[in-house]
Amino acid sequence: MPKIILVDDDREILNIASALLVHAQFDVFCCETAMEALEQIRKQDFDVVITDANMSPHSGFDLIRSIKMIPSYDLVPIAMLTGRREKRDVERALSVGASDYIVKPLDPEYFVKKVSELAALSERQRHVARFAEIALDEVASCEIALVVIGLTEHGVLLDSDHRLHVGSAIRLDAEIFNKIGIAKPLLRVTSCSPGAIEGTFELRTSFEATDEKRQSKIRQYIQSRTLQNKRSAKAS
Repeated sequence: MPKIILVDDDREILNIASALLVHAQFDVFCCETAMEALEQIRKQDFDVVITDANMSPHSGFDLIRSIKMIPSYDLVPIAMLTGRREKRDVERALSVGASDYIVKPLDPEYFVKKVSELAALSERQRHVARFAEIALDEVASCEIALVVIGLTEHGVLLDSDHRLHVGSAIRLDAEIFNKIGIAKPLLRVTSCSPGAIEGTFELRTSFEATDEKRQSKIRQYIQSRTLQNKRSAKAS
């Protein structure tokens, strides 16, 4: 249910406008001064703001200027509700940040239609904002399936369904490294080329910050597997 805040120092106008919107299934909050409205706007979120122009001591123009300084209300539509009809008054309302201009006396059908349009606009703008893209430079990690197809003292050869840029870091979790006694080594991609199967990629990587002790474990494992392979070949 769209949430509307109505601001007008004329209690009769507030009652009429509120009744029309409540009947149209809006959640309505009423205020008689700009300061009271600003206090509520800072406390809670509204989908649409509708304010009278001529209020004392702070006008609707003052209220709109204050609302526009609140970041979370940047995309919230604001309609100016007033008896003024001159072009300069409309231009002034738009210049301070009003999205629309509703003239008194209220036409019930037109008023509800206009507020409904503003509520729909508010929803669209917030939806776009949620999925907008901004530029960032944040470190992140993700899990992708890889197959270890080669191992040297200095790096690992991998088969991947994903193309990775040279220089990308990979924290590899594979059973082979548990056997060697190395927990999840950090690798750096040194090359990425098309794999043997279409749509796959062969990644050559190097160990990142590997000390002599870890290299010795890798070397011993490679030597052990090489010896096993030679024995298997002779036996066959």
